[in-house]
Amino acid sequence: MFLIAICDDSRKDSVRIAKFVKNYMNSVSIPFQLIIFKSGEELLNYDGKFDLIFLDIALTGINGIQVGKTLWEKNRNVKVIYTTSYKQFCRQAVNYVHAFAFLEKPVTKVTVERQLREIIQYIQEEHGKIEIVNFEVLEVTEAGELESRIKSFEVNDIYYFEYINRKIKIKLQNEEYFFIDKMKNLTEKMQKYDFASCHQSVLVNLRHIKNIKGYEILLNNGDKLPVSQKKSADFRKKLNQFIQNNV
Repeated sequence: MFLIAICDDSRKDSVRIAKFVKNYMNSVSIPFQLIIFKSGEELLNYDGKFDLIFLDIALTGINGIQVGKTLWEKNRNVKVIYTTSYKQFCRQAVNYVHAFAFLEKPVTKVTVERQLREIIQYIQEEHGKIEIVNFEVLEVTEAGELESRIKSFEVNDIYYFEYINRKIKIKLQNEEYFFIDKMKNLTEKMQKYDFASCHQSVLVNLRHIKNIKGYEILLNNGDKLPVSQKKSADFRKKLNQFIQNNV
């Protein structure tokens, strides 16, 4: 999932950028989370690593240049797009920050979408293609009714699927969703993405396995999953093959 931040002490500018970002990311069906910060201090205190940050240079308090340098020291993979109302700030900043781009305010739909397109392409080339799968998940409306909608998921964000009470749970790091399908169909669909069945009711993402001991799997998010005796040998074979292919 793309984690995107907007840091600007102007609410008007933040809302404008957020609108363009949401429209574009939804149009390309890439899962994302967008968080807005009102100050550099607030952004620096956030415990998490962003993929992309729209950062105002002329922030009140700690300015955007200082914030950007600190963020880059913590996370060399973060892409920072600086925004400013003053062109001269771009020229002054170019030698002091690691910027992906500079955008002059007021930003436009065209410039924001162009930068998003370039960043997504850059990350895909750097880390491999971003693979997306879609499921018709179930949600409860405010009226208490159950409805379904198509939701996109980045394959790497999914830890495992589990069949529970005639529904299948999609487990992410901090979220879970449910949809209706047969485990056989799901297994066939997800096999090419390096998911394997460790139990008749569980399909796990091999890239998230931290350890396997006996008949229990420990995932890197702390969750534990069962391995059935019947599937143990075949599952371990698939896991070993996955590890060898990714060394």
